[in-house]
Amino acid sequence: MKFIDLIPNICEGFPFEKGDLVLLNFWGDNEDIEILELISEALSKKGVAAFKHQCSKRFFEKSVLNFIRNKNYISEEYFEFLSSFKNVVDIFMYPPSLPEGILEEEIFMFRQSLAKLFDALTSDKKYYIQLNVPTEINASRVGIEYEIYKDSMCSALAVDYKELKKVCKDRIESLKEVKTIEIFTGEACLLKLNVDGRQWYADDGCGDFPSGEVYIAPIESGSNGDLCISQVSFNGQVYYDVHMTFRDGNLLKCSAEPLEKFLFSLPDNHRILCEFGIGLNPRIKELTSYSLFDEKALGTYHIALGMNSLFGGENQCPFHMDFVFNSQKVIFK
Repeated sequence: MKFIDLIPNICEGFPFEKGDLVLLNFWGDNEDIEILELISEALSKKGVAAFKHQCSKRFFEKSVLNFIRNKNYISEEYFEFLSSFKNVVDIFMYPPSLPEGILEEEIFMFRQSLAKLFDALTSDKKYYIQLNVPTEINASRVGIEYEIYKDSMCSALAVDYKELKKVCKDRIESLKEVKTIEIFTGEACLLKLNVDGRQWYADDGCGDFPSGEVYIAPIESGSNGDLCISQVSFNGQVYYDVHMTFRDGNLLKCSAEPLEKFLFSLPDNHRILCEFGIGLNPRIKELTSYSLFDEKALGTYHIALGMNSLFGGENQCPFHMDFVFNSQKVIFK
């Protein structure tokens, strides 16, 4: 199964409707431009107009560095134009990085320009969607063997999006009156979440691909108890049976010492339990230790620490870290 053959199916998953205008932002080079063209073509069959914008390595190494070396910033009109799009699909052949040949004294201005670009692409959107193409660079970035990453990603992207959207909608309908969630893990761990008054959301093609979850922002001060996570990948290491303790929404301790040291080096609001989610994608057969992939697998659950202001919560911070787990029993009340 090849990614390029899945593009029509992926576009069926997008939430756009006839008459919509979408910015396709492509982090890739000319040899892969066919992917951008095929996505645009598939959207056009649905009556969706696509504006194509390419952020290639050459664009940063030549054009952006030229601005910096002339002591100029890119025109504000450029960022205002990108900001004007309410629907954005960010397509990543590789993650953004410092351009080759950049000097130490140029890095600050470059990062400022990149931050303004990200803000223009992500802020105040109706839909902001990320699509990571299964490339060797993207596999290396998340620490997964390329063949496993490619096969797992393509399988997940081959999901029946019409059915997935129905499953997500039905699950939310069954959960909309829930006020508390009790999660049982390990031998004797119980974590209680207060979700009273909070809204459930679906990632059924309108968020990060692969798709397949429903999620909610618990009350920031309403999570108490203990959670046992069978496997956590952090900084290239795997930790087993990680025990986390929460009180009034805050992480008190974590049994994986390097992870605990990292989390407690961050500001306090980075350790708030900010999300609870349920995986619903039946095409994800095996977990990979990559949380943004594993959290979509049917039968899994996940929590997250940090930011939830984008999905009904009140915690604003530039940090969001997911932890995927299985549970023998989850009670919704």
